[in-house]
Amino acid sequence: KLLRPAVGTTQDHYSFATTPEDLNLIMAVGATPQLSHHRSHYGTSITLLPTNVSACLCTPRSVEYLGYMNRSFQAYDVHCADEPRGDMLKHGDGTGRNVSNAACHAATYHGGTRCCLHEFFLTDIEQSSLIPDQVDNYFLKFRYYFQEYVPASPPIPASHRHMHHFVFLIDEAINDYEEDNAHYGTASIGKISAHVTVRTMGIEDVPESLSWITPLVMTPHCHAPSCIREELWNADTGELLCNVTAKYGSSHYGHLGQVFNEANYIAIPPCIFGYQPGLQLPFRLSPDTKITAIKYFDNTYRHLGQMAQWTGLLVYDTDPS
Repeated sequence: KLLRPAVGTTQDHYSFATTPEDLNLIMAVGATPQLSHHRSHYGTSITLLPTNVSACLCTPRSVEYLGYMNRSFQAYDVHCADEPRGDMLKHGDGTGRNVSNAACHAATYHGGTRCCLHEFFLTDIEQSSLIPDQVDNYFLKFRYYFQEYVPASPPIPASHRHMHHFVFLIDEAINDYEEDNAHYGTASIGKISAHVTVRTMGIEDVPESLSWITPLVMTPHCHAPSCIREELWNADTGELLCNVTAKYGSSHYGHLGQVFNEANYIAIPPCIFGYQPGLQLPFRLSPDTKITAIKYFDNTYRHLGQMAQWTGLLVYDTDPS
């Protein structure tokens, strides 16, 4: 028998709820006495109940599902974050109205990436018999460009530094939100925002003693044909850290048949920081710096399956120089 307190000894240890809850588990069986890849694994859950007081075994809970051809069903497990983290739950359509984004609930979801799962075809159920029983094979080719690493030789620093990735969603918990308009077809620009800190903006492998970060690449991710601009602000100082306006294929840049200049093709140039001529100088942010992210988009017409992200690369003060 193994016993331990319900509350973890530190914030890095799991704390069990003191009310009834489901606990998700990953179980695995080893293949050898030595530590190695497991022979088999399985995911399941167990229900934890108190032993000294009464607890309801059948607390009402509703689960929404999306069905495909009446034979495949996927749980619609979306929980929109409330303000101040983001707008999705209370002002989610970008118009400022007091409504949730339609993608927050399966009953109001009109479609998007969750309708494009593996082996899903975008067709009517009456046409199911017309879907050919065949598999398309395709191949990807990658080409990598790199510079050889030269270790530090004081007083000369190393030629390269290890960079860490970050990514977070303005449309927290959805990543598949809908853009709408209070008056469909009337020219309109929508806006959604999110509020995070550097510590919670999705930076990876964070060391315990982190004092500051230095962003070197910042770039938004959004979709044509509606994306207009995304902004990233230091909410503590009011400083605009990165402002990216989407560029669309246009005759201004040449023939519309030119590669990457097709009509409505979207390009999203990043913010790049460095000490080379022509680049913005790098800056530091503490883990507790407050960040505000904003996306502007054309919501004259409804757009489904939209994304609003910020991602990039940065270095930590704890990294070797």
